[in-house]
Amino acid sequence: MKTILSSGPQPAVTAEIQKGHTYYRCTKKSNAALQLLCKQPYIREEALTVEISDLLKPFSLPTDWADEMLTRVKEEKKQTAQSARLMADQKRAEIEKINLRIQKLLDSFLDGIIDRETYVAEKAKGMSQKKSLEEQCSALLRGRADWLEPFQNWIKTARNAGESAIADSFLQKRVLAREVFGSNLVLDCKKARGSCVKPWSLLVENSSSGGVVRVAGVEPTTFSFGG
Repeated sequence: MKTILSSGPQPAVTAEIQKGHTYYRCTKKSNAALQLLCKQPYIREEALTVEISDLLKPFSLPTDWADEMLTRVKEEKKQTAQSARLMADQKRAEIEKINLRIQKLLDSFLDGIIDRETYVAEKAKGMSQKKSLEEQCSALLRGRADWLEPFQNWIKTARNAGESAIADSFLQKRVLAREVFGSNLVLDCKKARGSCVKPWSLLVENSSSGGVVRVAGVEPTTFSFGG
């Protein structure tokens, strides 16, 4: 189990199945001497599930906050898409001007107004500018709102975190715990503890007593959408 670390030396937690039940404890596969040093007791999967559930419960985004934030994300996506289309149109207009300039260069060269060297140099300059603008246009239309997708997914996960902490299977809770705590989840004397990673730290912060308290000022109206 990679999500949880033991507090023993060179921490690692593995699972063993005994008499139909799964147990977890600190193990040292590569060093028998360290295996003897670790005094961490076994914990049954059912008990560990309760420990993880208790840790996950505070990391839940209230439904009304989540709904309002998702609405704002949707609006931001729409506004960003409109802005991207407008900027792309401006780039296309610049590309059309370059096309006209290149055509005039060709006409001037064919009419003998400019020499071949001047035509080739000016055309190369125009083609370079055109390529740069085309790349910028493609990037704009490809998705200026891409950065919003991870945030939107996080909101949905956080909204369901409280329910997941109670109802989901041990495997599903492990997945959620990995998102909330990263590698900061520790198993110590049959007790699971950990510190959350961003953006979960927007919801709660560790109190001096080791519990969690809601951070003031994270109502939807204070969330800032930025790239």
